Amino acid sequence: MNLWFLFIQFIGFLAWIILALSFYRKTTNKILIFQVIANILFCIHYLLLDGYSGLFICMVEILRDFLYYITTKDNHIFIISTIVYIMCILISYTNFLDLFPYIASTIDGFFLTKRRKIVVFGAIITYTLWFIYDMYVKSYSGAITDAIIIISNLSILLFNFDIFKGKTLPRHGLNRISY
Repeated sequence: MNLWFLFIQFIGFLAWIILALSFYRKTTNKILIFQVIANILFCIHYLLLDGYSGLFICMVEILRDFLYYITTKDNHIFIISTIVYIMCILISYTNFLDLFPYIASTIDGFFLTKRRKIVVFGAIITYTLWFIYDMYVKSYSGAITDAIIIISNLSILLFNFDIFKGKTLPRHGLNRISY
C-alpha cells in the first residue's frame, strides 16, 4: 500500500468520525451540518477511489440533508431523493455492484420512518450492502466501519429487543436455546 492509498482511507475514517459525532449534537440542524461535512469528505473519498455510485449517493445526501435543514417535508424529500437516485444509476451504472449504494440508501430512507426495531433491522441490511460495495471499490475504512455498525445493530436486536422472549437458556451444559 502506498501513502496516497492510506491518505484516501484516512479521509474515509475522518468522514465516519464526523458522522458519528453528528449524533451527539443537541439540535437536528447541528446534526445535519455535521452530516453535510461528513458527506463532503465521503465524496472526496469515493471520487479518489473511482467509486462513482458512492460519490453520487453522497452528493445526493448532501442535497437531501440541506433540504431537511430548510424544510420539514420529509416525505417529499424522500420521494425526490429516490427519483434522483434513479437518475444517478443511469449515469454511474457499470455493473450490478454499482446498484448496492442506491438500494441501501433507498432502504435506509424508508426504514428511518419506522419503529426503532425496524430501523435497527433496516440498518443491518443497509450497511451489509454498503460493506459489499466498499470492499468492491477498496474503501476499507468504509468496510471496517460498516462491519462495526452491522455487529452493533445485531447486538442491539439480540439483547435490547429480547428476541429470545419465551425461550430459556439452559442452566447447565451446552449454550443452546431450549424450546
